[in-house]
Amino acid sequence: MKIIYVVLNAYVLGGTIRTVFNQANALVERGHDIEIVTMHRRKTDTVFHLDERVKLVPLADFRPGVPRTPYDLENEDTSWHEHFPEGVSREEESRRRVSALINYLRETHDGIIVSTRPTINLVVARYADPSLVRVLQEHSHLSALKGLWREAVDRAYPSFDAAVTLTGDDYQAYEESFGGSFRIERIPNALHSLDVRRSDQSSKVVVGAGRLDKNKGFRLLIEAFEKVIERHPDWTLRIIGDGPEEGALRKQVLQRHLYNHVYVMGPSDRLDEEMAKASIFAMSSRSEGFGMVLLEALNIGLPAVSFDCPVGPREILTDGVDGFLVPLGDVSALADGITRLIEDELLRKKLQEAALQTARRYGPEKICDQWEKLFTELLAEKASTTS
Repeated sequence: MKIIYVVLNAYVLGGTIRTVFNQANALVERGHDIEIVTMHRRKTDTVFHLDERVKLVPLADFRPGVPRTPYDLENEDTSWHEHFPEGVSREEESRRRVSALINYLRETHDGIIVSTRPTINLVVARYADPSLVRVLQEHSHLSALKGLWREAVDRAYPSFDAAVTLTGDDYQAYEESFGGSFRIERIPNALHSLDVRRSDQSSKVVVGAGRLDKNKGFRLLIEAFEKVIERHPDWTLRIIGDGPEEGALRKQVLQRHLYNHVYVMGPSDRLDEEMAKASIFAMSSRSEGFGMVLLEALNIGLPAVSFDCPVGPREILTDGVDGFLVPLGDVSALADGITRLIEDELLRKKLQEAALQTARRYGPEKICDQWEKLFTELLAEKASTTS
């Protein structure tokens, strides 16, 4: 099978890119022809490992000194502007990305195309060859789309052959909105490997990881940890990642005099190894499409304390079994959950064993089987309707 994934930027640290790379690596290992199309790039190298057999196709290249336009905006087909929410065509870089993708799609007539975010979904719905199998891969959740964006996707999504959600809650949302329009499946993200370094539970370290933006709630995590060190000043918090809130988080640490207790570590291309140096994982997100980093933490053997945010953590984590779910935004409850794990080493190790059992359900082979089955059936259905 030829399978084409379309992403916004394959050269950044992020859950969508990590999971698409995992899928691509697993499928190419089984002999499939895999291509990842990235709408743009700003870096030379990818953060995550990509099998050399996977073809990576950058469209708009925004690296310094590199010609920026594989597509000449002076001759841009602007007909797409009226079919998209206004903001998409406002910025020149956005127009370059979309125009380049339209150009690519007009030259693609074979295979399965998997689109991974609303902007890409709208482009694929309108410009991809109808002979292609078109799969919408949801990496967030349908309820996140509001106003003009929701109106746009309601018009566009029925042209897809299938939508794949990460969670049961989102599956139900798609069924309620689009049931009967196309096939809807739930396939969770896969771990890149079950063979990773594991936490030995010896370090007095709590770890959080992810993009440093408002949605990930790291300011709340720092507030919670300030409460934790009132009773356990010998423990530290490490936050791994980068993003627009990095400066604000460092300022918060300084202002609260937490510089001996909280460390904003920056990004890492060895996330498994860095998290394995901790004994507890904390997630403070306001919302998640799935919560891939939470799953990776369980795979490393870290019992987790997470806000019960929509929609992912509650489908991965079982409260009191492999970690704790606490009310969304409740800083005191987050601190109490971390403190309980610090103070009860036997409980921590019991939850660690359960965390490893949970992670095994998301092994790459099991999840790859589900994708391979879906793609095979969709190709057969497309062939039967066009013959």
